[in-house]
Amino acid sequence: MKKTLPRAAVGGATLLLGTVLTSGTAAAEAEEPEEHCVADMDTGEQTCFATLDAALSAAEAETGPSGPAALDAETNAQNDVIVGTFFTERGYGGNSLTVTAEAPCVKDGWVDYQFNLTGDFADWADDITSAQPWADCWIWLYPEADLGGDRDGPYKENTAYVGDFMNDRTVSIGFS
Repeated sequence: MKKTLPRAAVGGATLLLGTVLTSGTAAAEAEEPEEHCVADMDTGEQTCFATLDAALSAAEAETGPSGPAALDAETNAQNDVIVGTFFTERGYGGNSLTVTAEAPCVKDGWVDYQFNLTGDFADWADDITSAQPWADCWIWLYPEADLGGDRDGPYKENTAYVGDFMNDRTVSIGFS
């Protein structure tokens, strides 16, 4: 048996459906897609991708493996390594920035690499919420450029939330 809605009901359904589709489209347009970037400390270049997997794959293709098994002198003499990945949301969510450097960090009590979130990287300043250290590096977060201000860290392992002190306050990063 076929049911037919009265003409007024059909018009109202069309209006309601149109409103839902329009507001859904507006919401989708208002939400920006995630951005996952790779920053090369040696060249100062930044390349961005639609997914974290694509960014990490590109970084590892340029640098070679950066995990614990790859931390040998022969590999390090040939390739840069990933030294850290940073995220704009808790639990490694939101946008991400993966940073590469010429070699793993040396545990000698000194900062091996310094990375400022200024210039081309200014969009990342005051927006770090979680962090992942790579290549035997410990991460130090600073609220001012050039490792200035009160620091927090070291973050020696994956940190799903950097804490209230440095959340959305980082302007420079030290790797040691």
